[in-house]
Amino acid sequence: ESFDRERAKLLKVCGDCHSENFAKAEIGKGDQMIKETDRLLAEGIRIIAGLYKDGFLKRPPGYAYDFPDLLAFHDAPTAIEQRLFVMHLEHRMRAFQGTFHANPDYALWYGWSEMRRDLTEIQEMATELRRTHGAKKPS
Repeated sequence: ESFDRERAKLLKVCGDCHSENFAKAEIGKGDQMIKETDRLLAEGIRIIAGLYKDGFLKRPPGYAYDFPDLLAFHDAPTAIEQRLFVMHLEHRMRAFQGTFHANPDYALWYGWSEMRRDLTEIQEMATELRRTHGAKKPS
């Protein structure tokens, strides 16, 4: 209900300069961008969660669970979690800001493309962790 109220407010503001159909289409594009960026972020989270589950990462002091903590911010204890932090709070936000400020170039190059790079780095780091520590069998 509050989501619908906020959307109506946004459409009213946009309607001062644009047609309702144009505003709805642009907001829909923004919603789709957020869904797609969240899909990439979720994949990164699942990869790191798998490292915790399989014992390749150990729960640090202060973590409630053996799971990446997106609220650890810059205190994330591993390089792979630092990459996830940047993916979440910097690149996802840039995709969001660029999309909802009608700046597709910014959304693409500083948001979406950077998130793709982040995910690739997370995948490679996870593969390397599993490869180098796999022979040692985590406990």
